[in-house]
Amino acid sequence: MMLQRVGFWLGLCLFSLVMLSPAPEGLSEAGWRVAALTLLIACWWFTEAVPVTLTGSLPFLALPLLDVGSAQSVASQYMSPVLFLILGGSLVGLAFEKWNLHRRVAVYVVARISPQPATLLLGVMYVTALVSLFVNNSATTVMMLPIAMATLAAVVTTGEADAAGVTRYRNRNEAQFAAAMILSVSLASNIGGFATPIGTPVNSIAVGVLDRTFDVQISFAHWMAYGVPFMLLGIPACWWVLTRWTLRFDLPSLSRERIRDALGDPGPLTGPEWRVLAVVGVVAAAWVFQPVLQTAFPKITDAGIAVAGALLVCILPSGQRDAQGQSIPLLDWGEARRAPWYLILLLGGGLALADAVVKSGLSAWLGTALEAVSGLPVWSMILAIALMCALITEAASNVATATIFMPIAASLALGAGYDPVIAALAAAMAANLGFANPAATSSNALVYSTGQVPIAGMIRTGLIFDVIGAVLITVLVLTVIPWLGLS
Repeated sequence: MMLQRVGFWLGLCLFSLVMLSPAPEGLSEAGWRVAALTLLIACWWFTEAVPVTLTGSLPFLALPLLDVGSAQSVASQYMSPVLFLILGGSLVGLAFEKWNLHRRVAVYVVARISPQPATLLLGVMYVTALVSLFVNNSATTVMMLPIAMATLAAVVTTGEADAAGVTRYRNRNEAQFAAAMILSVSLASNIGGFATPIGTPVNSIAVGVLDRTFDVQISFAHWMAYGVPFMLLGIPACWWVLTRWTLRFDLPSLSRERIRDALGDPGPLTGPEWRVLAVVGVVAAAWVFQPVLQTAFPKITDAGIAVAGALLVCILPSGQRDAQGQSIPLLDWGEARRAPWYLILLLGGGLALADAVVKSGLSAWLGTALEAVSGLPVWSMILAIALMCALITEAASNVATATIFMPIAASLALGAGYDPVIAALAAAMAANLGFANPAATSSNALVYSTGQVPIAGMIRTGLIFDVIGAVLITVLVLTVIPWLGLS
């Protein structure tokens, strides 16, 4: 509460101070006013002094009043195609969740891998990351925690609930394994979110900012070209940190029958599950093979495919009927209301602010002011940007971190004579890190609330992977992006 009050008044004071000061040489008055608004929004976003979604509406109010843009031009940012992409993808994910397909996938995979505890942990992590491709990270964590707990129950034998209902273990190896298993759900859901444009809100806002400010269109397949490698490399790296460094354990192998008994048998696929799988398969294939589809449908877009998938799950019958005999759709409107509609204001505000930073000349002025870093090699600059954003996002909203620092990173690269797209994308991807602080993401908070993850283990694991993640991001944006021809 104190932090929120400080952030509220600090933001207003910084805004007033900048507005009352003359613009520095080389920067227009419009750019200086945008700088003032950026400081205000950054303070409010980082401290959550005002609900972050409402802060996202501030550009629509302030930019016209500051004579930086018209209400119509600012409002257009709030209806960016990327918002339809994330909303449509979220509705398909809700249908996947409604019919418990996540549990079926998890049980199928975990029950068939090696019953060695460390391998079980890796299997749970890969399944969690796979679900997180299309389901938001928080929902993935909620869905996968029961699977992890069931797997855990098959391995440990000394757990006892204390007076507060928290399980304690007499065997240190079992306690370490329990902490690693539960923490892995949060880590894997966040890592899996890197893989697709709809994996996290940050990914979507990055796509929108690059489109609106740099005229660079990143398709679903383009994003997966570097997002999926991050996931495939990040999961085993994170698993190694957990099992060999921060939460080491040594436990004997189990029998497959014991694992299957703990997880239960979901039975054969039902009609609704087959139909949801068909929709997910068609939508995913359309995203991946969009360039081929454009030969027949030149105007097709990733966002349009997402909306088509959302319409399908809301229109197609599940084959089941309710108590009144009415046909039940794969997803009804009451369930669709759980989609993140609030992102229209949150992400729209971020896109509007980023657009103003570029069009007002603030971005170009920052690039000129930062010419002092022109001697740095490109790899060291990108790594520094990624590490800085990873550190900041531990204490701030990842959407806010991406929105504020993408233009700054681009300006830094311009000042050094490097490609601004690579730097902006590195900043956005690094804003998805933040694995150490229990309050950094809702996924972190969920696993920490179980009481079985020691704070020291979470911080050590998270900080180590923040560094590993920053290195992976640096390597991927410097190799894959030029190969895709996006830089």
